[in-house]
Amino acid sequence: MVNKAEEEKKLRKKKDKEWSIEVKTKFNNKCAFCEAIRYIQAHHIIPREIKEFRYEILNGIALCPKNHKWGFESAHRNPLLFFMKMEELYPEQLKRLKMKYKKYLENEKQNNIK
Repeated sequence: MVNKAEEEKKLRKKKDKEWSIEVKTKFNNKCAFCEAIRYIQAHHIIPREIKEFRYEILNGIALCPKNHKWGFESAHRNPLLFFMKMEELYPEQLKRLKMKYKKYLENEKQNNIK
């Protein structure tokens, strides 16, 4: 018999995969920064640990390994430069995501006051 934790993990993996496919499709399976087409990965702009944004398509961008994790200018190694690139190349997406995140933070603040 499968326990509840295993079922939740399985469902989370399935939803992660679906989210990743949708994000990569949104960017035509190309790196959003350099248009590479090999080994494309979906990156969470707001960390996926913040559950409210984990499966939000607006919170994703398709990146090649160099721009995702491994290059000096990658999202994980140089977050400030990553956000500067986002502002330059995808200002509307970043603006909409910031508005949603601001509302989220306001709600969290209100919930913590109670």
